[in-house]
This record gives sequence, C-alpha cells and structure tokens, in this order.
Amino acid sequence: MKTYTFVSFVFALIFHAGPFVLATEAGALASSTKSFGGYDYPNLYDEAMPMLWASKLVYSFAKLLEAGREGSLDLGDTFPPEVLAAYKDKRLDVRDMEGGNGLPYNKVVEIVVANAENLKEIESEWEYVGNIIQKIQAAEDADQSSDDFFLETFSSIDAATQCVYGVLKDTKNKRVTVVFRGSTDFSTRDWQTNLSAQLEGMKTPKLLKDGLEGELKKRVLVHRGFYDYIFDNKRAKGDQRYDMILNDIKPFVEEGYKIYVTGHSLGAALSSLLAFKLAGSDKSWIPKPVTCISYASPFVGTDGFRTAFTLLEQMGHIRYLRVNNDA
Repeated sequence: MKTYTFVSFVFALIFHAGPFVLATEAGALASSTKSFGGYDYPNLYDEAMPMLWASKLVYSFAKLLEAGREGSLDLGDTFPPEVLAAYKDKRLDVRDMEGGNGLPYNKVVEIVVANAENLKEIESEWEYVGNIIQKIQAAEDADQSSDDFFLETFSSIDAATQCVYGVLKDTKNKRVTVVFRGSTDFSTRDWQTNLSAQLEGMKTPKLLKDGLEGELKKRVLVHRGFYDYIFDNKRAKGDQRYDMILNDIKPFVEEGYKIYVTGHSLGAALSSLLAFKLAGSDKSWIPKPVTCISYASPFVGTDGFRTAFTLLEQMGHIRYLRVNNDA
C-alpha cells in the first residue's frame, strides 16, 4: 500500500493555513487526469480538498443532530422542515428533497454556520471547530462548486453503538462519496473501537485471491475494532454498516456514479477498510477503481494487508491517498 504525505505546498496549506483550503490552491501541486474504463479521474491531490471538507464537516453536523435529538438545542430556525421531520427518531434520509437530489451541500454548510453559537456551547474544542467553520464559509463564498453536491443519508442516531457516516452525491462529476466521522468522546464506542487492537481475520476479497500466496489467499489480518465497527458489530440493531452502505450507494452506482470514500482519524481507518472491501469485490455492479482519500489514519492491518492493498492498486481497482502529518 502506498502512503503519501503532504510535505510540500499542499501539506502546509492544510495544517498551517487551516484545515480547509480551496481546491484551486491545491491544484498548484498538480492538475492532470488519468482514464480508467473511459472515465477521466482527476489527480488525487486535486481531489483531496473536497474530501477534507467533507471529513471535517461531518463532526459538526453530527453534533447538531445529536443535540437536537436530546432536546438541548432547538434547530427549528435553521434546519429545513423536511430534515426536522426526519431526524428525530430515525436516521436522516433526505434523498427525496430537491426533486430527488437530496439536501444541497451548501445548505449543510449554512446550517453549520448558522449554528456557530450553538456549537460553541456543546463543542469542547470550540476554538478548533470555530476555525473550521470560518474556513468552510470562506471556501463556500469563493467556490460555488458545492452547488452540485448533495447530502443523501446521514446515519448517526445509533452513534452510541455504531460508527457515524454520511453519503454525498456529486451530480456534476457523477460521484457518490461515503464519509465516516472520526473519534469523538467516551459516550460512543469510538474509543473502545480504537483500543480493540487485536487482529481479526478478514476474508481476502475474491478479485485478489489469484494474485496472492499462502494464507493471504484466504484472509488478511486487520485491526479487530475497525473491522467489527463496519462488518461484524455485535451491538448493531438491524443491518451492519457495510450492508447499509451498499444499499445507500447502489442506486447511484447503477446510474453511472463512481465510488469515493473518505474520513479522518477513526473515520480514515474505516474508509480504508471499506474501500479495500469494495475494490476487491467481484460484485458486477461495483465500478472500479474505488477512490479512497484518508486523513490521519492509524494503521489498519499487518504487512499481509499492505501486500493485498498494494496489489489492488497495481491491478487498477483502487486509487488511494493517505494523508499524514509526519512533521
């Protein structure tokens, strides 16, 4: 598995100028495309900025939904009526809004910005979050490309026992993105998941078996906590997250959308595992390559997992960028 770091211009922009910068600034590093199956994919560095926006915004949006459900915030002034009616006792599914497109991403930004004072009351790391909100607002004012982005589903109502994720749709570039939230506080299983560092045998994806040797043909060893959170969560009520995600993205993929996955911290580890599973799947409806851009991911598996992941890259089934602060 290849690991990349922003140790140059883009790295400085993200971690020193602030966590959100314009994609046009990142494009100073490189702007090129590579074709897979007749689809022109941009350079991964060019795509990193929008993925970073999504992986950070998911924290604040989940906080607001949680506070609204608990009754500690009245969100009636900022949340659209359709959202208020949908999120109280079930996961947020807004795919029918805006003529079937979903909740516009710029509306999600407006909701977060409008609730800045509310977030100040419920967010322990307010200084950091406030900086994020300012960057989001500045990016939104300068770049209207998010008019083509829509939130489709957001699964956080069972955050005490299951990982939080959202699904975004990009109508311009025909991409569907799964974004995982990273670790929060001890009211959820996030840190228990992080600390469950024993190894778990994950079945080797079918498309990889012929290219591997020995035990790797059968399984790869990965972090048990991360694996269980998506694929084998004993505390899950109903479907596992993996099955829910497949159901969420399949309708868009059948319309010709490509699959993207992203996340920060714990969310980055989960995104790497999901991308690995999808990219190695022999399900005919899953398009290749799957694109994964992760931020500050802990290590997910052993050298065997790395070998299998690298083979997926060599086969052209996955495009992967792992962003770490090595400074």
